[in-house]
Amino acid sequence: MITSLVLVAAVTLAPAPQIHMTKADPIQTGIQDSAYKGKYYQKSQERTRKCIGQREGRFQYWGTGSHGLYQSTYQMTAPLVRGAAWMMGPELRHMFGKKQGDKIQYRLLHTQGKNWHRFYMDMAFYTIANWHGVGKGLHHWNGGRYACKW
Repeated sequence: MITSLVLVAAVTLAPAPQIHMTKADPIQTGIQDSAYKGKYYQKSQERTRKCIGQREGRFQYWGTGSHGLYQSTYQMTAPLVRGAAWMMGPELRHMFGKKQGDKIQYRLLHTQGKNWHRFYMDMAFYTIANWHGVGKGLHHWNGGRYACKW
């Protein structure tokens, strides 16, 4: 019985996207729907996410701004990227299993955000935006050239 439960769990867990990406990979550039649709995803915020991604980094997930201080299309600081990786840990373990989730979290913690696969960066965006309640973390993206309504 236990063997069959383990087999069912192994079969139902989705494969995780690779972690480290380069700007040469076409998936890392351009406006697309969120690659993440997990616990913190809010369909109602997709328009806001796209606005922020375009305003901050022109949907260049590999980009940096202000001499490397801000990373990825959401222009997050290194401490915010690192904090997001910690926040994402429980969901990563739920999505991919404990062993794989822990491995992914460890690799995210040791990889610059500008090199994360867009899935993990979109996950970071939604986790930060909704960790303390729907939309409560969007203040991280206040300001900019033009307003993104939420």
